[in-house]
Amino acid sequence: MAKNLDHAYDEFLKLHEEEIVRAIPAFLSQLESTRFHYGRFVIPTFYKPHFLTPKQVQLIKRTAKTLGQVLNTATHLYFEDGHLAQMFRVHPDAARLIKIDPGYSESVIFSRYNSILEGESLKVLEFNCDSPVGAGYTDEIENLLMAQKPLEPFFNEFSLQRSSRSQDVLDSLLAAYEEFGGYETPNIGIVDWKNVRTQPEFEYLKAYFESKGYKTVIADPRELVFRGGKLSYKNMPLRLILRRVFFEELLERLDEVEDFIKAYEARAICMVNPLRSRLAGTKTIHAILTNPEYDHFFTENENQVKRECIPWTRRISDAQDFYGRNMTYLIDFLKDEKDSLVLKPLAGHGGKDVTIGCETRDEDWNAAIARAVKEDWAIQEYVHVPIMTVPAVINNKLDFAYKKYNFNMLVFGGKYSGAFSRLSDESVINVARKGGLIPSLAAEHVPERTTLGG
Repeated sequence: MAKNLDHAYDEFLKLHEEEIVRAIPAFLSQLESTRFHYGRFVIPTFYKPHFLTPKQVQLIKRTAKTLGQVLNTATHLYFEDGHLAQMFRVHPDAARLIKIDPGYSESVIFSRYNSILEGESLKVLEFNCDSPVGAGYTDEIENLLMAQKPLEPFFNEFSLQRSSRSQDVLDSLLAAYEEFGGYETPNIGIVDWKNVRTQPEFEYLKAYFESKGYKTVIADPRELVFRGGKLSYKNMPLRLILRRVFFEELLERLDEVEDFIKAYEARAICMVNPLRSRLAGTKTIHAILTNPEYDHFFTENENQVKRECIPWTRRISDAQDFYGRNMTYLIDFLKDEKDSLVLKPLAGHGGKDVTIGCETRDEDWNAAIARAVKEDWAIQEYVHVPIMTVPAVINNKLDFAYKKYNFNMLVFGGKYSGAFSRLSDESVINVARKGGLIPSLAAEHVPERTTLGG
């Protein structure tokens, strides 16, 4: 069914080739004046959304809700169960930050599930629960794409469902703030280092929040001042913080952000995500959730969703335990099962150092094994990366390119809050690695036939 709608879109473009060949360059030119930038560069995109069928949306919503509960249960167990705390193996300096009570109940408010969606199979490869980016970017590109006149007949035919991911960000911020005990209208601070490449998305969210009546600033954590029980940025008091600065980077530069951390400890600010969300953002969480030893902490339904949607994952050190700490057996396993495995750092982001066995030469795989064993990386079951077609103009004619894609579910406040898909020629797909981004949109119905008349 998903392929029917996808194919119908491509057929629609072919039927209107002359108009589409003019529209695509104009669309790409329009991007220059938007905030759809990563640093100074426009994020690659295409004249097409990723289509979701009604059945896929049901699956996505069920998975988002259930795994949202699972992640919060697992992070709560860090504080309640000695064995799970040991599993996380948190450095003492990091543990001090994680233990700070944020003033509301949930450990994870904002998350992005980096996934593979093919047909009615959904596999979550990573949980980005520290500082998930993408809501503002996706709203920006979706608004531009849906405003394209040549595409109106197709979009109207299939009643594509729109959503405001940015509104869901704001709603989730305010819900956490209400539980925190906030009652006055808060000034919002979007906090990250100066000149990070995702600054354009912060500017989009700032404009959106202000359009809804909330004064908002983009602030470097080093420039925040905690005096008299209040945190401020350039004399503007801040009460509600959208944290975009990565946990690990804060940890590395604690001496530079003392006021920011003190305000958080004193509950002078409501910070979302809380620092304890980092527990759910490393590959360790996958190792816990795919280990039957811990199934008794979760409901039967949660365990079923875990088994269906999370690929087998282990920390290298856990695998060593499994093999009786015999390193030879572990290395033999990694070499013998190369084509079915992926090696990745526990706390990495941006796709950095992810090594896919079936796409890696033996000598490079062996080098990755040596590094993984030394640095205690994660081993994960390989999941096939699907391919989709995207339109392109070549020699003033409509053509189609094949791109690998992944599916990125935004889960805010425990519910599905829209999605986007990233595309690349590579299997490790990330905007930081020059991957493209398109909005994922649900259709109210899908075509019975795979053509659409003009």
